[in-house]
Amino acid sequence: MKNSKRGTYIVEAAVVLPIIIIAMITLVLIEGYYYQLAAETGRMHIALRGNAGALTGKTIYADGGNWKGEIDMKKSAIGGKVYGRGEVRMVSKGMIMGKGSQTIEGSYYAVDGPKYVRYCSMVKGVLTDEEQ
Repeated sequence: MKNSKRGTYIVEAAVVLPIIIIAMITLVLIEGYYYQLAAETGRMHIALRGNAGALTGKTIYADGGNWKGEIDMKKSAIGGKVYGRGEVRMVSKGMIMGKGSQTIEGSYYAVDGPKYVRYCSMVKGVLTDEEQ
């Protein structure tokens, strides 16, 4: 019996090549998901910054963003805070049927500069009146 290696390369390629192709497709899908996550986080920050500017009434952004998340605003004496929360979902169809989601959150503080200076002057005046 002869020790023949004919056909071993074809058998090896038949086993290894599908694994490599599936790994490459998976990497592309994961990369797409993280791109979507970064883009959605950017949209959230643009929307929060626009709402923080609107909260003080001093800054208005032309593009409020097309973000579809929850926004909560809490006003204070000199400005306020804007909270945002949303969810990014990965849905893939075809060979890999999987769903994944990740929650993104962010916040911005809004300070009305002139109102803050007046508030500090008022507090400083009250403190100096109490000392006398």
